[in-house]
Amino acid sequence: MNPRNTALLLLAVVGLGAFLYFYELGGESGRLDAEERGKRLFKGVEAGEVTWIALRTSDGVDARFEQRDGKWQVVSPLAFPADPGLARMAEALVAITAETTFDQPQPDAEYGLDDAQAKVVRFGTSGAEYELRIGATTPVGSNVYARAGGETAVQTIASYRATAFTKSLADLRDKQIVAFDPNAIGEVEVRWPGGRVVVARAPEAGEAPKPDAPAEPPAEGEWRMSVPLTARADGGAIDTLLSTLSFLRADAFLDAPSAAQRKLLTPADFEVVLRHKDASHAPLSLAIGRAEGERRPVAVAGREALFEIPATRISDFPRSAVAYRERHLARFPATDAQQLDFYFHGKDGDPVAIRAERSGDAGWTSSPEKFASGRLAEVVSELSRLQAADILAESMGEKELEKLGLSPPHTIITVLGAPPPSGKAPGEASEKDAKEEGGEPLPPAAPRLAEIHLGNVTPKGVVARAVGDPVVYRLDLETAERLPVSLDAFSSRFKEQPAAAPEPSPGEPGTAPPAPTEDSP
Repeated sequence: MNPRNTALLLLAVVGLGAFLYFYELGGESGRLDAEERGKRLFKGVEAGEVTWIALRTSDGVDARFEQRDGKWQVVSPLAFPADPGLARMAEALVAITAETTFDQPQPDAEYGLDDAQAKVVRFGTSGAEYELRIGATTPVGSNVYARAGGETAVQTIASYRATAFTKSLADLRDKQIVAFDPNAIGEVEVRWPGGRVVVARAPEAGEAPKPDAPAEPPAEGEWRMSVPLTARADGGAIDTLLSTLSFLRADAFLDAPSAAQRKLLTPADFEVVLRHKDASHAPLSLAIGRAEGERRPVAVAGREALFEIPATRISDFPRSAVAYRERHLARFPATDAQQLDFYFHGKDGDPVAIRAERSGDAGWTSSPEKFASGRLAEVVSELSRLQAADILAESMGEKELEKLGLSPPHTIITVLGAPPPSGKAPGEASEKDAKEEGGEPLPPAAPRLAEIHLGNVTPKGVVARAVGDPVVYRLDLETAERLPVSLDAFSSRFKEQPAAAPEPSPGEPGTAPPAPTEDSP
């Protein structure tokens, strides 16, 4: 075949394929979309053009909603932010399509479209007003009768489309109690009967520190407590509180609270004030009142209406100063741990020392006592994020520590990382470097990731300290169960147990014959 003809045929095939793809296949979605739009009851109206919606809610309230500054608002029977779902309602209105059409319908009462029975939804754009009437359910199929205002014909629409307009007024109000960006909060003040805590976020790079900032400022973004004492705050607890507040939603509303309902807020069970990093922003204040039945009132500064939340939600808001304190005794990447040293004081006074080491694919091994399979990895995981449940004292004297079993400690657990490279730059070695007999310096010591001292075990938990920290903590019993807090705990829960010898079968050599029974001859 002539090469020129072959090339022309190939070009024709490619062109035909492109036509089929772009017109037949690529254009299919466009044709389907146009067909769908042709079935709409309100042709030519887009959701973004809807500026107001009016309807009677499922609880019998005539309500009107308007879009202002890009947000939907309830404007009647009260002024209140609308639920974000109003935007979806607008989309549902303009997207309603007819399943069937009756051009010569019966009287409206036959379809439930008369004034006495129909649900009427009105909405408008900047230049037009529209009406949707929703009537009775059709005898066959999952549809309902409907009519677009001003039309003679009656259509049927899918029932699920009609349910978008059968909501109560409470469902159509914004249930978010306070809206804010947790990352923008610079200070949090928490109050409850008998207690108060103030924590502030450390200034970011470029920000001027506060006049009362500590001499050694915390790391950028770290939370610091100033009331009731100066101490590091638990950043995780503060972040959880902010997240909980930002997602807090109301179950119900009290638009005209009675004096008795307001009295539940004096004093409140929990109050919080959020101050923005930018001082030009007004603080956000919220108070959670005492329970009345299964709910609690919530007041937000600047709003007359009260919100209601389940009474049990109070457990989401810590009400002790310790809950906002930094209580970690150790925190390090578990993968960094390469060696564990356990030092137990036995009951007879003789200490027991166990060393565990991680070695590549072989995992953790220990000597002279062996841990059960997998237990060392579990211990390292627990130690890497070890957090106390309570703080017993900011510091104690030796006699007090002795009474608690911390001087000397009943148990010492030391976690070491991988030693640094032994090579040093010229002149870096000091006279303090120990020398071996051959004159070579000892390898550099492995970094200590954590060292925990454990004392008495009590019904409330185990007293503990971290080396370098004067604070005396208490681990709860649940945490203590996951650690070898004593020699007895190691022996009973962590030590590798010898395999039980199999019981010999009756009649085997070296075993006694079975005892005769009453029926034996």
